Amino acid sequence: MPVTFTHRGKMKTNLTRLLLSTPVRLLLAGLICSSPVTTQAKDGQTAASMSKAATELLASLDADLKGSTAYDFGDKTRDVWHFFPNWAKRSGIPLSKLSKKQREPVMRMLSLLLSSEGFKEQENVRLIHGLKKDLNAPDNPMNQYFISIFGKPSLESTWGWRFEGHHLSINCTLGGGKNFSVTPSFWGASPVRVTKGDRKGLEVFAREQAVSLSLVNSLSDKQKKMAAIKSGKGPGPTPSVSREAYQPQEGIPYSELNDTQQRQVKELVLLFAGKYRPELVKQIDGRKKILDLSSMSFAFVPGPASHVPHFRIQTKEYLIEFDNRSGNHVHCAWRDFDGDFGRDVISEHLKKDH
Repeated sequence: MPVTFTHRGKMKTNLTRLLLSTPVRLLLAGLICSSPVTTQAKDGQTAASMSKAATELLASLDADLKGSTAYDFGDKTRDVWHFFPNWAKRSGIPLSKLSKKQREPVMRMLSLLLSSEGFKEQENVRLIHGLKKDLNAPDNPMNQYFISIFGKPSLESTWGWRFEGHHLSINCTLGGGKNFSVTPSFWGASPVRVTKGDRKGLEVFAREQAVSLSLVNSLSDKQKKMAAIKSGKGPGPTPSVSREAYQPQEGIPYSELNDTQQRQVKELVLLFAGKYRPELVKQIDGRKKILDLSSMSFAFVPGPASHVPHFRIQTKEYLIEFDNRSGNHVHCAWRDFDGDFGRDVISEHLKKDH
């Protein structure tokens, strides 16, 4: 059903205040207090440390490996991404080709970008796929995740990098070396729950599933008619996502939800944004609101009582999709209609410097 937006009260919400509020404060307290690196670092310090780690990685590689890792920023492969395993067109080099010491700057780059929650989740996504083979084997799927670097890492130039493999595509662009973009952001797993073996009980995306199910179950019949859609497209590996393809906007407007339901929608958004370090999320939010409640809608595909097969949260700037048709195979993505791969921060940098 197309969304008709109404303004009820003060719709603009300050993300910084929400990050520190209850219950969202409790949700993200661990992210703020226990990030793998000091969260008090300024954006410039984070960018400098990330540039240093990327430069260290490149300097450690021989000519062949460096040739497979380093690309010009304008290389057409920069916006070619996928979440399939063993995808032939994947750029970069896998962890399996790096020594333990060479992997250290890769993990440092991830820890500088991701919150402690996000860093642990990417580890668990890789571990779940690695359980299918001997974890100590060099070719274990856990090590078939690729790092690629686009442009020259520095605080003066625009550059970026990607860490990608089965069910994971983490993209980072730094406009002018300092302005961060983190979309497209893709996460998934199959299974999402380990039911046997030494890692029995390991689970990813549990909170997203629990909150979305609670939200859908709380909707009145009238609200369900507004929010329900026949089918979701599912997050796909496209270079960009068209705003026009999601118009007219479907689902129930945020303003038509009660207080508890509104908190749940905000929590779902912050579960995606919370995979990244809070200071970087605040920087991104400063350019365009992540929690733009005046344009926000929630839509879902009806399904069994056990789980929500598909839900979508959309604003005028962002699209979040979560797909779990089978109940144990998740695909989820955070997309920016105008800013995937840093297109907005690149444009902003060019306007300022040229």
